[in-house]
Amino acid sequence: MKVAHLTTVDLSLRYLVLPQLEAAARVGEAVGISAPGEHVAELEARGIRHIALDSSTRGMNPFSDLRAARELWSILRRERFDVLHTHNPKPGVYGRILGRMAGVPIVVNTVHGLYATEDSPLLKRLVVYGLEAIASRFSDAELIQSPEDLELLRRLHIVPLWKLGFLGNGVDLDRFNSERAASKRDAARSDLGVLPGDVVVGMVGRLVAEKGLPELIEAAGQVSDEVQFVVVGPEDPHKKDALSDDLLEAGRNEGIRFLGMREDVDALYGAFDIFVLPSHREGYPRAAMEAAASGLPLILTDIRGCRQVVEDGRNGLLVPVGDPAALAKAIDALVDDDGLRERMGAASVVKAHAEFDERRVVDVVMDTYRRIAATKGLSWELSELFEGLESVIRSAMPSDAPMVARLHSRLIDTGFLSTLGPRFLELVYSALVDSESGHVAVAESKGVVVGFIAGARDTRAFYREFMTYRPFATVWRLIPALLRWSTWRRLIETLRYGGHDGDVSAELLSMSVAPNARGLGVGSRLVESLLDWALESGVRQMKVVVGADNETAISLYTRLGFGDPKAFELHEGVHSLVMTWRA
Repeated sequence: MKVAHLTTVDLSLRYLVLPQLEAAARVGEAVGISAPGEHVAELEARGIRHIALDSSTRGMNPFSDLRAARELWSILRRERFDVLHTHNPKPGVYGRILGRMAGVPIVVNTVHGLYATEDSPLLKRLVVYGLEAIASRFSDAELIQSPEDLELLRRLHIVPLWKLGFLGNGVDLDRFNSERAASKRDAARSDLGVLPGDVVVGMVGRLVAEKGLPELIEAAGQVSDEVQFVVVGPEDPHKKDALSDDLLEAGRNEGIRFLGMREDVDALYGAFDIFVLPSHREGYPRAAMEAAASGLPLILTDIRGCRQVVEDGRNGLLVPVGDPAALAKAIDALVDDDGLRERMGAASVVKAHAEFDERRVVDVVMDTYRRIAATKGLSWELSELFEGLESVIRSAMPSDAPMVARLHSRLIDTGFLSTLGPRFLELVYSALVDSESGHVAVAESKGVVVGFIAGARDTRAFYREFMTYRPFATVWRLIPALLRWSTWRRLIETLRYGGHDGDVSAELLSMSVAPNARGLGVGSRLVESLLDWALESGVRQMKVVVGADNETAISLYTRLGFGDPKAFELHEGVHSLVMTWRA
């Protein structure tokens, strides 16, 4: 299985979806696609291949976004992923659309938090909900982190109901836990220079206004001098609400220490007594979940996402958005009551272990891939097939066409038809299954298709018939390929094909066996089944075109009676042999 996760920047790959990438790497190849950055080296050290999307930016820049979409299109056509999983608003939109158009079999999107709520201005809601409605039509599944977002999408029918699934969010409970935080408390507080009687109020988040930092700075001036404020997180200069130097200086004047990006945030939670996040918008705040797992009482704003982490009065307090006075009052309430902080911190730990385990999130994601793969006939790529398996050769049914097309696209990657994509190939094989002059057989093991073979009594007649088979769907699925000159050149060469051996019209068109089922005689049995069909249909001669350097296939066809090899170039620079079987 070849899985790609698409985000805006590498920071998101590292801190939002790394466990999902590592899970995909354990069953195949995992690829991260994003703007390059300082986290790429760590991703690659963990076995995640990174592909740079150089034009991708966090800010709003339509020209950069168009360039990024064009870069992604080239990547998708070249890499042929099994799964494309999109994240973040911008790549979530163009990634889903391009993923489907490029023929990626499984396209999944995670909604980390809708950029508009029901309290947002009407125009913003129309834009956000409209884009989500359009993009979700191109995906196979929509995984929603916030239950409030899930309810809204269902109620307004923005996303097809059958695509919606609740994902939630989670953190590494082995790294973030109260025992670990307590063991690091003294050292962490010493490093910060905190006096024994001081209460530390900590926040983790990007230095942007949306995270509520202006309110925190104002609130810091309203609480006791014994309270120490610490903010951990990077600057984000590309965002239009990035904190100005003047505002940062004002925060320092109020005693707030800005520590920048830190990798030891798990230790820093041990130094905190209270965690705050006065954010204006959240999907499902990861830092708040980490703090809860570390045993801290929380003060969050009363918004979607934060309400899922804090049960007001139980493991923390909820305050109105944009209200520094209410924030200062909540901080004072916890600063003045050691027992309340302790009770709320203990409740945070219970809630974290019940609801914030990232292993459950990873399981939901991987199960989503498997479920979609099974419905599309792709389960062979996700199943363990062992030596000694017994396969059954049978005639293909219409429902087998997607799987056959996928096998062809992945395993016959040098042919012209493969360049047209699996969705076009699905139409070809559907037509062959339905055609009286064509035949498709599959090898099936334990309910999984592991190989196929296709042939026609008259190749030219079949393609003439195919031109009338679902013409609108055919043209639609060909549009991306027809934009390339190489497609037209190879199409012309294909139409000329046949003159070298015009007296043989029947042809073995394609045959392949999944790698984990090779060496077990499956290929031989498939060819024999096609020859049996040919004899029953009155065919006495059949040809097959094979790459001149494909010694394995040449040996197989020779052993089964194909001979009289003739060399030719079907496509310029591609050397092939045509071999003929005679009854």
